[in-house]
Amino acid sequence: MECSFEHDILDLMSVLWYNSQMQTKQKKNLLILGASGAVAHTTLIYLKNHRHLLDKLILTDQRNFEGDSFESLKGLDATFIRLQISKETEKDLLNLLKEEKIDVVLDLSDAPTERVAKVIFEYGKASYICCAFCTESFAPLGEALNEWTDEQKKRKKLGMPHILFTGMNPGAVDVWAAIGAKKFGKPLEMTEFEYDTSRFMKMHKEKMVTWCVAEFVIELVTDPAEIILGDHKIKSMYPNGLFYTEDLGPLFSPILKLEKYPQGCVVTHEECVTLGNRWDIPCRFIYTVNQETMNFIRKTYEAKGKLEDTDLVLANNLKDELLGSDNIAVRLDYKDKAVYYFNSASNESLKECSGTDYQVTTGVFAALFTILNDDLKKPGIYYPEDLLDTTFAKFLTDNMMIQEFVFEKRKNGELRLLSHEPHISYGEGPFVKI
Repeated sequence: MECSFEHDILDLMSVLWYNSQMQTKQKKNLLILGASGAVAHTTLIYLKNHRHLLDKLILTDQRNFEGDSFESLKGLDATFIRLQISKETEKDLLNLLKEEKIDVVLDLSDAPTERVAKVIFEYGKASYICCAFCTESFAPLGEALNEWTDEQKKRKKLGMPHILFTGMNPGAVDVWAAIGAKKFGKPLEMTEFEYDTSRFMKMHKEKMVTWCVAEFVIELVTDPAEIILGDHKIKSMYPNGLFYTEDLGPLFSPILKLEKYPQGCVVTHEECVTLGNRWDIPCRFIYTVNQETMNFIRKTYEAKGKLEDTDLVLANNLKDELLGSDNIAVRLDYKDKAVYYFNSASNESLKECSGTDYQVTTGVFAALFTILNDDLKKPGIYYPEDLLDTTFAKFLTDNMMIQEFVFEKRKNGELRLLSHEPHISYGEGPFVKI
């Protein structure tokens, strides 16, 4: 099969990768759920570079698709179908999969993962890629996630390989941790921490975040704070992460110099659950955003006893430019050393999206290329930490500046830098650009 040059924008390295890896492979039909969201917008911008790898491209969302100068249905050679995923529309989704002969479903929506996965697994002819575990359960995230993933292990047959919980975190950070564990051994403990300093360049009355507002509110306020203590061991702390904070100074200061370090909130993420289960170790995630937004959130919660989606706005760096960066790190602790992996995505260096959206999209494409390349020969559920020997890790380190720091632990508790790699690489083969 020869590479088609019918689309306007092609990335040379993608073409070379296609020629070397996919000449004998059938082009796949891709369905994207949540195609009108911010992450989907970034994903579709970069997908134009790789459109020749696909046959049909079907987009769905509960909202209308509004193209712009960055992406359009015509430029993507895509079809849009308005669809809201619910109990009543499960059959519609199944019929869509069958009628369009879908091979891959990329779920960028906040539809219930259990519901979407159920339909795809029943269809049995498509690989499922999702960014997060979205649930209708009232249980805390860690508890609900363990319950659902344990149920999936009991399934007698899954017709295709699936990659669950991929983006930045979860997703890229899982791979960082897996690379560290392969290089230095299983850690005694893992701490993930994030400080998103993104803020509007121009004065705005509204307070902003760079991630899905609804999911942000659930993570920070609706759900309790959770710390993973080990395999299926979770400590839940009520009412939420606003009440359980940790000074980010001791965590960030060895790798990121700031005039002042904020307090971060203890929250739950899928990667802490899957990695804590995998290695039976404590895992926790400490998170904060720009302090103007955080102060507003605390005052609003004190006044109303809740935080609503309408209290915040989503900033994507398009119409309203952003300053700052999303700084995310993982620390793996050993008896004699601490190993850090760190990425900082600057808004000022991007025009088409925010730093946050770029980070997430890189993890999305790492999973998509892994599926398109048929790297996973056995059907089943895979997490990003399972994918070191696939295209995933190579694609990730090709497209994300990931720093590695190794520190010696001294008897007085101080850290002494042993090595610093400003941009790690992993895997072999040609460079592939997002």
